[in-house]
Amino acid sequence: MSPTAPDTVFAPLPRMRTADGHDRRVGVEIEFAGLTEKETAQLAADRLGGKVEREGGHRLVVSGTELGKIEVELDTALKDWGGNPLVDAGLDAARGLIPVEIVTEPLDWPGLGRLDTFRETLREAGAIGTYNGALLGFGVHFNIAVVGERDPYTARTILAFGLLEDWLRSRSPIDATRRLMPFVEPWPSAFVERLSKDAPAPSMDTIRRAYAEHCDSRNYALDLLPLFKSADPAGFETLFSDQTNTKGRPAFHYRLPDSRIDEEDWTLAREWGRWCSVENLADSPDLLADLASDYRDRLRPLMGERGAWAEHVDGKLAAAGFA
Repeated sequence: MSPTAPDTVFAPLPRMRTADGHDRRVGVEIEFAGLTEKETAQLAADRLGGKVEREGGHRLVVSGTELGKIEVELDTALKDWGGNPLVDAGLDAARGLIPVEIVTEPLDWPGLGRLDTFRETLREAGAIGTYNGALLGFGVHFNIAVVGERDPYTARTILAFGLLEDWLRSRSPIDATRRLMPFVEPWPSAFVERLSKDAPAPSMDTIRRAYAEHCDSRNYALDLLPLFKSADPAGFETLFSDQTNTKGRPAFHYRLPDSRIDEEDWTLAREWGRWCSVENLADSPDLLADLASDYRDRLRPLMGERGAWAEHVDGKLAAAGFA
């Protein structure tokens, strides 16, 4: 039997433009092992054009590619200490556990497709993903431009993710090692329950205050802190004063997907489709409000577990023609 054909088409979002009329774009980060940062940067220059312009420690920049600037680096705080013999020796010894990461600029839809093609080039060159070893925990991040920092659609998207997160995890369970790491924790139920009280569109101020009360961290599958800081820098300093390393940007930082780059039938487009499920729900206020009402009742014994909630969501989405 031939392998299943990979998903290679990036589905459109329900709302492809921002409130001020600009195209919504998506930055992508991919973690993997099996290649060095130098090998990865050279592959990018060979296949996407441009040249490797800058090298500092274990960070390189490929400028002038078809996709704009691409950063390639070891994903560790020690990467900037390159040149120190002891640090370099330690990093070399840890290769395979510390991922190489490529980071793109915000891409349009043709650019996303071109990146997925380059992802296949990396696989053929020997890149390996999170399922290749028991101690690997590599992920993929999408940085998705929001429609507007205070737009009701943005608020609905946040609520939609909270209601769908258990379902998303059940549809594509994340690697055991990543589950043990503190970077993709599920949102606390109390946070989602608070947002569900104002369905279908809690205010962004309500969301921000509830996040500060129940989350106050970047270690979630959907990290909202960059968006909060971009929307209200002064308010961010008040509510999240300990988050000094957060950079503001008007985007969702979605990092639930595993990096399965070494698998022939895995694609970025497939993982992107899961995010589209979130925005499709956000674009359906009646169904969103219905699920939010159900969530407020989820403490009943039948729905007391995340697995039971995921099954309930699956049935509701199927009945509505979403799944």
